[in-house]
Amino acid sequence: MLISEFVGNEEVKNELAELIKRDTLPHAMIIEGAKGTGKKTLAEIISRSCVCSSDNERPCGVCGNCLKAEKNIHPDIFTADGNNSGGLNIEAIRNIRSDAYIKPNEAPKKVYMLLNCEKMLMPAQNAFLKILEEPPENVVFILTAVSAASLLPTVISRSRVFSLYPPDFNDAVGFLAKRFPDKDITEIRSAVKNSIGNIGNAAALLEGGSEEARIIAEEMLKAIPLSTEYSLLVAANKLSQSRSLAVDSLDILCELISECVKASAGIENTSQLAKDTALKLTRKRLFRLQEKTLKARDILNTNVNLNFYSTWLCAELRNN
Repeated sequence: MLISEFVGNEEVKNELAELIKRDTLPHAMIIEGAKGTGKKTLAEIISRSCVCSSDNERPCGVCGNCLKAEKNIHPDIFTADGNNSGGLNIEAIRNIRSDAYIKPNEAPKKVYMLLNCEKMLMPAQNAFLKILEEPPENVVFILTAVSAASLLPTVISRSRVFSLYPPDFNDAVGFLAKRFPDKDITEIRSAVKNSIGNIGNAAALLEGGSEEARIIAEEMLKAIPLSTEYSLLVAANKLSQSRSLAVDSLDILCELISECVKASAGIENTSQLAKDTALKLTRKRLFRLQEKTLKARDILNTNVNLNFYSTWLCAELRNN
């Protein structure tokens, strides 16, 4: 995929296209945005442009380096994912730090994609900071996170932050119509509307997934500011139905809280739910909620009893 084919976020696309054209990409970038806004897709486009050998628009998609990158076998593109156990722990970051000083194998640059960096704990972030302070030549780091605020201020200050938002409604509908040619256009438009334009979430709805998880997450968010905990207990108790439902619900709750943070900062392109919640909770409390929800999401990777978990989660969110 060319960067011009990425849906929405025209200002970000134009800026990145110009940086790629001039070969002036910063050595570290943070792509932030809710799940489903295309963070990983954009990171992959940038990484392929870094190894592309074309003299024209990059990534060209046809040179040897691009073909290897598309097959995920390019020796100069490395991926670490915070969603994988140990993917971004301190040992993994130290290994990346050591490897980064080795020259590229085939391409002009080496690229490290660090996905879901909101899962990176402080010791690992401090280890990563060391290489950002004295970055090697010909190395590009691309970090993705729901919110750059989950990273250390010193990491943010040494990186260029690109914020992604859901695309224009009609652009999202057009993209999904091509992806789901068998779906009725009315169904596609409804999915986009219910997902506030978020293509990833709309696609999940069209595929028949995550609708229940979104309902649970929204119920929990609405219940958090209430004076009694009954509504939150009822919503959280639904997580005990299955681990996959709990994971999806917590992922969406993390996204919703991040949107609330943006709403509290005066960003207009947010849902009515986010705006309403931001009026009821201070930004400091929203940040604490964000941290606790991310921690709660990680705990689901352990063999936790879901019945106990839902009660514990309710207490954690209420004690925020």
